[in-house]
Amino acid sequence: MLIYHPAYDANHCLYRLLAILKATIGFSITWDQLRVLDYYYLFPSQLKNIKPWPSNIKEFRSKLKSIPDQFEDINNPARVLYDLQVFQKTAALELIAKGIISKAAFENGILKLNCDFVPEGYIELVANDSFLRSDAFEIITKALPKVEFNGESGLKKRSGLMEYIYDVK
Repeated sequence: MLIYHPAYDANHCLYRLLAILKATIGFSITWDQLRVLDYYYLFPSQLKNIKPWPSNIKEFRSKLKSIPDQFEDINNPARVLYDLQVFQKTAALELIAKGIISKAAFENGILKLNCDFVPEGYIELVANDSFLRSDAFEIITKALPKVEFNGESGLKKRSGLMEYIYDVK
């Protein structure tokens, strides 16, 4: 039996990365941050596993209740994020090649959306996507970018998705 999951769909990954970058336009998003935000886009109920919840975004904690539990059983979230990297990297490189993500900013470690090159058809898709108006997406794009990413109290450690002990302080 063949089962589809958007995590392993390169075109869906393009859509997700664009949606996240468009919604986080006021933040400086690094490659690793984008990967983590994309992971939570795919598995929003995993937001409930961020421990301890960051105090600087405590007003978003109540929105976690509206996120339904997932049917997938993720035993090793860090491994799932690692496996997603192939699709995420391919999608990001395609967006850079098309000029939708700034190559110069990417070379400096930041993913910056070039809104002039975003296709009109994509804008129409986004307008009709109910997930992009959900509490989960709001947490992913409005709250998580405000959280320190690296270090002992960063999102890497709180999420358990990435190694943090070698982060430069």
